[in-house]
Amino acid sequence: MLLLTAEGVPKMAELLVRASAQDAALLRRIYGLDGHSPAAARPSRIVVDAHPPLKGADIAMTARRAGVPLLIDPQTYYLQGTQHPDDPWATRLPFGRADKLVPADFDAFTQEQLVASAVEYQIQHGATAVIAPYVHIDRLNSEWIDIQAGLWQRTARYLARENIALHVTAVLAIGWRVLHPVQGHAALAPALSALAALEPREVALAASKADQGVRPQDRAMDLVLMIERIRRDINVIAWQQGHLGELAVAAGATGYECGIGWRERCDLGAAANAHRKPQTGGTRSARPVFVNALGRSIPKQSLEALRSHRELWMRMMCADSGCCPVGGGTGLLGDARAHAIVQRRQRIDQLDRIERGVWRWQHLAESADAGLDLAHRLNRRAATNVDVKHVDTSALEAVSAVSHTRRVDARSRRVA
Repeated sequence: MLLLTAEGVPKMAELLVRASAQDAALLRRIYGLDGHSPAAARPSRIVVDAHPPLKGADIAMTARRAGVPLLIDPQTYYLQGTQHPDDPWATRLPFGRADKLVPADFDAFTQEQLVASAVEYQIQHGATAVIAPYVHIDRLNSEWIDIQAGLWQRTARYLARENIALHVTAVLAIGWRVLHPVQGHAALAPALSALAALEPREVALAASKADQGVRPQDRAMDLVLMIERIRRDINVIAWQQGHLGELAVAAGATGYECGIGWRERCDLGAAANAHRKPQTGGTRSARPVFVNALGRSIPKQSLEALRSHRELWMRMMCADSGCCPVGGGTGLLGDARAHAIVQRRQRIDQLDRIERGVWRWQHLAESADAGLDLAHRLNRRAATNVDVKHVDTSALEAVSAVSHTRRVDARSRRVA
């Protein structure tokens, strides 16, 4: 599907990159703000977690200089669980707290306070658009659906009252059960109706564990159907969906958001649980490296262990001189963060250039099948080499199965 701007100009799908405080220098380099040429491909928007701006990171300044939008994710669904008393999200944010809240705690006054503090925090720290407070809806009969509707309605009234004219992004954070193509949309009706008052620029669909389960292809298909349903009325961004981002774009999403190496899949429960333990500040493992043939990142240790296996290494190294100009894989391993951004951007640009939907699905199916073949080869190597880590093939299997099905469906519709 060809996306158009308000002026009727073709619109390229967006890549939103979630950066951490340690990525500030990387972003300056990517956008050519360090005195050198910009990277061959760059993110459309930058996203940061709620608490990094408090560390004095200059990501907001970098975004302004680069002329790209900045989103600050308030991550207000953390309120639904207990946080560690010393966690920066709980202790340093005006809307953060360590104790767990239940739906009954979200009375009108609490919602008003949350909306005001979350919106003002984002604006004060340089956000160029507002993310409305959101909660995690993990069940079809969840009481949180009405809470989400209330938060969106109160956000709309607060923005109007304060004359805030920034674009709004509405994060719809749901568990995989709520993706059901019939029951899911019906259950979410109160929240989706509240979008009419909020008038957001887009819905950021955060579908937790959509690439997992015994049959990940079923969850991924439900994700595709949910995107197709919502985008009838409003643009959709796939939120925290590095593994399924291209699948979402093929389904009609205007883009996807993910981290750089880390945080490539949406697991809201795991993200919240990470804040229930003290932040040790110990040595962190090396950042995973994006492998274009797999469409995902794998541990750097695995790549280093496989350099001597010529056949596998040739399929994994980056041959794009505009991305990794240093040969032999040195550029890939030495500048993995820039490589991940450039390759993800170029992959969705390539998908965008494919005009017909059936050809897009064919492209995704072939890419996923090739990735599965490589992943199986890596996993056979992992069985005999402890330095090579097993590759989770759930997302690739899901993309392959769904893409083949949608390709056949598209051809059948054309014949009919």
